[in-house]
Amino acid sequence: MPLTILFLLGVAPARGEEPVAAGNDEAAAVEDAGSEAEAVEPLALSPYDTEVETHRSFDVSAGYRFVETDGYGGRAAEYEYLRPSVTGAAHAAHLGKDLKLDIDGAYLNSNDYHATLDFDYAGYYRLDFRTESLFHNLDHETSPLPPSLFIDAAPLDRYGITTRQDALHFRYKLRDYPIHLNLSHWLIDREGSAQLRFADFSFENLGASSLHSQSRRIDRTTQEGTAGFDAHLGPINLLYQFQIRQHDERGGTPADTFIAQPGPVEHNENPDSRFYSHTVRLYSSLAGGITGAASYSYARSENRSSLSTVIGADQARDTLQNAAGDFTYAPCAWFATAVRYRHQEIDRERPSTLVVPSLTGGVASGRPLFDTVRDIISANVTIRPNTILSVNGEYRGSFLRRNGVGAEWNLPENSATHSATLTLLLRPFKGLRLRGLYGYSTTDNPSYGTSPEQKHEGQILASYTRNGRWGATADYRISREWNDSIARSTQPFDGSPSITYVLPTARVMAHAAAGLWVSPTERLVLSGHFGFLRNRSDQAVLFASVLNGYQAASDYVSQGELYSLNATYRATDSVDLSLALQELHSRAEFKPAATTDGGFSTAGVRELSRVRTIERSLSARADYRVTRHLSCALDYSFRDYDNRDGTLGEGTVHVVSASVKTIW
Repeated sequence: MPLTILFLLGVAPARGEEPVAAGNDEAAAVEDAGSEAEAVEPLALSPYDTEVETHRSFDVSAGYRFVETDGYGGRAAEYEYLRPSVTGAAHAAHLGKDLKLDIDGAYLNSNDYHATLDFDYAGYYRLDFRTESLFHNLDHETSPLPPSLFIDAAPLDRYGITTRQDALHFRYKLRDYPIHLNLSHWLIDREGSAQLRFADFSFENLGASSLHSQSRRIDRTTQEGTAGFDAHLGPINLLYQFQIRQHDERGGTPADTFIAQPGPVEHNENPDSRFYSHTVRLYSSLAGGITGAASYSYARSENRSSLSTVIGADQARDTLQNAAGDFTYAPCAWFATAVRYRHQEIDRERPSTLVVPSLTGGVASGRPLFDTVRDIISANVTIRPNTILSVNGEYRGSFLRRNGVGAEWNLPENSATHSATLTLLLRPFKGLRLRGLYGYSTTDNPSYGTSPEQKHEGQILASYTRNGRWGATADYRISREWNDSIARSTQPFDGSPSITYVLPTARVMAHAAAGLWVSPTERLVLSGHFGFLRNRSDQAVLFASVLNGYQAASDYVSQGELYSLNATYRATDSVDLSLALQELHSRAEFKPAATTDGGFSTAGVRELSRVRTIERSLSARADYRVTRHLSCALDYSFRDYDNRDGTLGEGTVHVVSASVKTIW
């Protein structure tokens, strides 16, 4: 700003003085201009030449993370790599007139880190990059069956997977044209090991049948690339995008010898695959009372199986066509409506037979294919008569058609779902916000046993804040759904006739949450929260489809309660303290009737499925600012997993992290 003022003073004539003549030619020009020369205004800078102050900042921290584990620890800290490590973090920013650069990252260990980079040069070049990694501890399941029935080839192995995800987006704007070129790349990579369980079963030799467990190496990558452009063509905008996604499985496919088939047979394959699509979209300006959009995409998905003991799976492919249209009308501030339409067609191609050399005859026939067509239409209306009340209503219809389903798939050819929701938002006075929702949906031919035939749902949400000193929230949601039209037919292997069983189901889901926070002083904030979730299903279950008489009524219940307390305290201007406590109670149980309709006992099923756990956690943190440019922090966390029905997964994890941070 001072440079700008000096510049203006330097080029403007002082009051009461004549402009300094640079030469005879310039003096003559001034005289020809007449009185206009006396009205010379101070020169103003172009907005593009305005002086912009550049801001720079940089901070870095380093520390060490101590980890102590008692027991398994993988469930107590499911997404933490349970090894000590050096830690660090850094952030750098440069915000100038043309160049804007922001880099941020944090490192816990080689399996847990994240980093971001945001780059912009004068609005013409934009680059965003993200990379992050997360470790997931996996359980090693055991079985109460005797070793002769359950064979574990690696009983001492521990399992976990590291997932790394990278995303890169680049946009280039042509300087004199309203066109953007867009490029992006996305990658997700998983490495580690997991437990693989499978059955070796034969109807002809039931006594030799067994269950198996073994370790499987995980090494798979999925990459996705997109290229396209968007252009502003007067009242219409155009977008084109090409996308390709490829999945590569490098961990190999297990091969074992089974009773029913001689020689090693590959099983549990995760096949390679490829997907690509072309998308064209036209849309009007997002500003104004009327907007519209239309798009079309063509896509193809290919199975790239590499099996050697099953030949022909790599000939499977799907062709997808999608069309969409949107229309929005908002004539005034208190009324808006929108209509949306979606259309999808899927054409499936499969070989009629697969070559399986280990089978008698060497050929296996597959089930006949079916194509699907889905149409979705939705309409939304929003009315805001004033700042106190807002009403929103929405209808959604989904219509599904399957061509060539046949009796083998046990699916309806046509299915239509109609749903409607009504939402009220009320602000009767300052600080209070109320929200109510009611929804209803119905389906004439549900496709699966978990799909509801009818569903009612409701929600009530209230929040209140008072003078920034305290506040409270309360939320309650409930849904009821049922289905009395699902039927399944048995295919007995012993020659018995097929029987069709009707499997009615009813489900109730309830969720409640409440929270309270209070700030008795400017330096102290206390809060407490409670959450409750319950899911109950009453459903008839078919325990076997190759035998008759194995249908039984059942009841499934899962429930959880969450309690938490939090406190933050600013002891001094340079010391901040925080504390968080949390306890989660979970239970689940599958309770079938004592006997099936054929008189077969279900003893032991309830005990195998019962889950009762308590998870506790405590975390504390202290931050101390030594100087303006130097600070340090100390973190402690405690996590405990308590299995009330056994010892599987039990363990405790203690983590202590200390770090020093500098800023300049």
